[in-house]
Amino acid sequence: MGSSTTYKQDHCHGMIMCNKTCMNIVLKERRYLLVLGWRQLLKSVNGKFNSGELTAILGPSGAGKSTLLNILAGYVLDSTLGESMMVAASLKLGSAISKEDRIAVVEEVISLLGLETCYETKSEHLSGGQRRRLTVALELVNNPPVIFLDEPTSGLDNYAIKQCMELLQKITKLDRTVICTIHQPPASLFQNFDQVYVMANGYCVYNGSPSQLVPFMSRAGCDCPSSSTPADYIIELVQSNPENINVLQTHIQNGKSNMTEKTPKSKSPTSESFDLYEIYQDTTQTGSAYQDVTFPTSFWTQVWILLCRMLLQTRRNQSIIQIQFFHHLISALLLGGIYFGTGNDANQTISTFKYCISINVFFMYTYVMSPVLLFPLEVRLLKREYFNRWYSLKAYYVAMTIANTPLLIVLGVMFMMIIYVLADQPWEFNRILMFNLMGLAVALCSQGLGYAIGAAFDILNGSVVAPHILALLLALAVYGMGYKTGIEPLMKILMTTSYLRFGLAGFSATLFNHRKPMKCDELYCHYRNPELLLADMGMDETQPINQIIVILAFLVLFRIISYLSLKYNMTSELRNTIVHYAAKIVKKET
Repeated sequence: MGSSTTYKQDHCHGMIMCNKTCMNIVLKERRYLLVLGWRQLLKSVNGKFNSGELTAILGPSGAGKSTLLNILAGYVLDSTLGESMMVAASLKLGSAISKEDRIAVVEEVISLLGLETCYETKSEHLSGGQRRRLTVALELVNNPPVIFLDEPTSGLDNYAIKQCMELLQKITKLDRTVICTIHQPPASLFQNFDQVYVMANGYCVYNGSPSQLVPFMSRAGCDCPSSSTPADYIIELVQSNPENINVLQTHIQNGKSNMTEKTPKSKSPTSESFDLYEIYQDTTQTGSAYQDVTFPTSFWTQVWILLCRMLLQTRRNQSIIQIQFFHHLISALLLGGIYFGTGNDANQTISTFKYCISINVFFMYTYVMSPVLLFPLEVRLLKREYFNRWYSLKAYYVAMTIANTPLLIVLGVMFMMIIYVLADQPWEFNRILMFNLMGLAVALCSQGLGYAIGAAFDILNGSVVAPHILALLLALAVYGMGYKTGIEPLMKILMTTSYLRFGLAGFSATLFNHRKPMKCDELYCHYRNPELLLADMGMDETQPINQIIVILAFLVLFRIISYLSLKYNMTSELRNTIVHYAAKIVKKET
């Protein structure tokens, strides 16, 4: 299995220590406590999961199955199947393994799971059962000793469920430990499990072999009718009467007892039994978390692999590229048509100022709303791969930032040049260059804000929060126009919180600063000298390069907020700690 790698995590005031060379899982008494608000989800459960066995965690909805699995596992693509496997192999096996060996590993795992015919199939075209097997295959690449699966049979038909169970049994024969949550397994497959761990209301109400479940319930005074299956009946018992939970968990000692068969499952001569997880209370550090994580590949190798995958996904997603292209093109033509030929007309100086506002609005909504609506979907994949230690969060964030920039630059410059030419703005190199840089700075800053919102909220909440934030930023950006320097001191401070204000000032200064008198076909044009408009708007001393610097400072701020939001969502220790203390504060106040 290679060299031993150890990591530690603090979950719910207990510690989980994992060593890859270990083979057994032990749950020790009084170590699992997860508080969300004031609800205790797990209640001092106990148990032992043995090496080379298929264990099912059963129970009704809300019993705590997924919570237990997440604690054990330390967890509170548009490409073809083969490419997904190679990405997983590159990240999880490390650069010390040659490409030929990585290919051999991938082929072996694909053969084991019966996915040979899907090698060139895009993952989005796989059936439900094939997707389940692909998920397992991605985690088998580095030959892990323990595999955790949450509802692996959910949404599958009976035949697909049978295939899935046969696959899991095949994996356990390789001395791998498989632990999965299942709501209610089919009666025909219940006996195929080596061990079942039944939960109800946060308690363990049975722990042992499937064949011992009926005798156990009989000893507890809950005889199983011949017309019912044992799995269905015990779940019906705990759902119908809470007193049954107390009776059953007392008889099984909340998981301390294990009702195993007399004859243990035979193992291969070379298999060994070790403790994989040791749960203990940390007495030296209160409220602190340890997480010593090593990755098979270096930071920059992770960045390169992730960047290649992201760029490949972008290139293949032609529909998204086409939508973005035509969105920029049509918007540029419409905006350029509205302000056609106004750039050197002294009668249209105010219109040119509105033209600057329109550019800010376009970049703001285009590059904020896209991440708000799409990024939460990427976070789902990120959570699985990050918690399975494929790569570090920093590597992912760097790769994501780089991958999203080229298309933004190309489309942004295309948009800027079209509207610049159609509006008949001055054909001066320095002015054109600064105009494009200003637009890209606003676009990048807007994208950073979008990622910050997308990382902090789901799609539904983000789509509500984002427009409110943008409306406030836009209102602050245009506040006091025409007041010259007569803006209230408090509003001046508030206006500096809107990066759009600096964008508007930067665009206006770029087009109007050091400008020759504009053409005037009337007897009098008040803003024939456009610098007079800058003075009336309180922007007479504005330098475009200074506005870009401030906008880039906002960009850095938004990117930091985005990263910290992702870190919060990815790190269950930090999230649980914050929720725990917040609950304490609220409880004291009430």
